[in-house]
Amino acid sequence: MPNKSNFLNFDKEIASSIGLNEAIVLQLLKTEGKHGTIFLTSKLSFINEKEIQRVLKKLLKLKLIEETSKDIFSFKSKNEIVKPERKQNFSKGYLPSNNILKEAKSLGVTEDFIKIKLPEFRIYWSDRKDKSFSWDYKFLKYLLKEWRAEEEKLNKASKIKPIQKNWKPSKEALQILEHAEIDEKFIVDALPEFILYWSERNTASDSWNSKFLNHIKNQWVRYQNLISMVKKPSRMNKDWNPSEDCFDVLSLAKINKSFAISQIPEFKLYWLETKEMRNCWNSKFIQHVKFRWKAKHGNAKNVLSRLKDHEWAINFKN
Repeated sequence: MPNKSNFLNFDKEIASSIGLNEAIVLQLLKTEGKHGTIFLTSKLSFINEKEIQRVLKKLLKLKLIEETSKDIFSFKSKNEIVKPERKQNFSKGYLPSNNILKEAKSLGVTEDFIKIKLPEFRIYWSDRKDKSFSWDYKFLKYLLKEWRAEEEKLNKASKIKPIQKNWKPSKEALQILEHAEIDEKFIVDALPEFILYWSERNTASDSWNSKFLNHIKNQWVRYQNLISMVKKPSRMNKDWNPSEDCFDVLSLAKINKSFAISQIPEFKLYWLETKEMRNCWNSKFIQHVKFRWKAKHGNAKNVLSRLKDHEWAINFKN
């Protein structure tokens, strides 16, 4: 049976108001008497020393403990504002104490933010008949929760931006593609077109890695489907037509199906006359359509430096 000395008690109400670690340290000082950081660190081995020092500093600011001598702290037994004997009703004219305001500011919350959130807090609790041991600590908890949400919102907004011309997928994204057994050269060849497409649209995002992963995975599926249809070398014949996978691959490059279909007669005529042998006419057709599309819609800025009849989505000998 576990030794009782292995258990720690703390006040749930205090923990929900000012924090779990704060409630644990406060209760330990209350039951064990005066002690320093060395004792607290050894007693609370699951909390690092830096965190204990932060907690002590916070409890001092809240005037829940006092420093009786250098690095020796004790619980202020005469100060019972932590948990009054009775829960109190909420007052519509509630104003947070100076101690709570100082604590909020010390944690980074701005005065303007506090002024904005105080009316919201009053309205919310005025409509309810709840009681609390300390509305101050409930307000502090509410403030910190709202402040963290605001910080996360601002942080996310700062990350939303258009793709850069020198953008590269993260190491983690490349590892995911590697684990999916997608060829590295295939990924490298797809990157310029991906950047070009999104930079021309000036779309802002904070998830370029996710977009790139989806883009590569979709193309890889189409690529695998085309490879599976590769047969022995054959000549073009008058009844040949590209497979639906061809149009899927071209759609990923934002080339519409009607344009691709319009290129079929010219493509067939040329290769019927040359009588050359090819392993995969589908991949050759994709190259042809992309070249024609760029010739019609591209310009000096848009044509990639590697436009030398290299296929960005399908790159294998045919």
